[in-house]
Amino acid sequence: MNTKYCSNCGNQIAAESSFCNFCGANQDAYITIKKSEAKNDKINFPDALKDYFKHLFSAAGCDTRREYWFSYVWMTLFSGFLYSLWLVSYFSFYDTFTGVKFLKFLGFVVSVGLYFISISMIFSMCRRLHDANISGFFLLFLLVPIFGWILILILLCQRSSEEGKRKYGPKQKPSINSLLVWWTVVAFFGLLAGSSEMNKLESNYEEVVRQEQLDDEVQKEKEDSQDENDDDDTYDNDDSYDSGDNYYHNDYRYDDDY
Repeated sequence: MNTKYCSNCGNQIAAESSFCNFCGANQDAYITIKKSEAKNDKINFPDALKDYFKHLFSAAGCDTRREYWFSYVWMTLFSGFLYSLWLVSYFSFYDTFTGVKFLKFLGFVVSVGLYFISISMIFSMCRRLHDANISGFFLLFLLVPIFGWILILILLCQRSSEEGKRKYGPKQKPSINSLLVWWTVVAFFGLLAGSSEMNKLESNYEEVVRQEQLDDEVQKEKEDSQDENDDDDTYDNDDSYDSGDNYYHNDYRYDDDY
């Protein structure tokens, strides 16, 4: 008897079955996998970005190497843009009151954007592992520094597996509830990081203001000291003139008496 694998649970069932005997999943999805394979192999750079947002926060299904690495490049570019925007803005506005207010707002935006990229890429990595017939739980190795990161990189570079496609099925759009939950997580951690950055900005700005005040006080003391020295010099010159003048007059009177 010809068999095939259920597109949902991965168990073997009869080739002519429309539904899985184990989980009851509709097997029309199996045909969808076959039709989409050629399209996924020819996906281009812009299409990878569209597909990424189409299946945002969804771990179901598979991503080919081409899909994953194209979307990875997109997210890396976005991350680089956010970091560059923050650095340029920070060094341009950190020392003014209005600039600090702008940086507070920008810090929240950048933090939310970076957390969005990080969390959404985890789902994309999970689909890439599924495509290689590897469980998404292997991503827990990301918690192991260096060794775990190298291992995950190697797994992400593995070739696509027919068994993985049959086992994990096609990609599915996330539900509304899933989107709400994960956008809430992104916003929470983004705002938390943004608040921390805001406190740093206020502390740095206060330090800049204190330093400017100290510089002004030192400069004022130098100017006052210079003015006092000038006054002393003027007073000494007047005394010398008076002494000489008196001496002249005394000599003059002495001559008259003589």
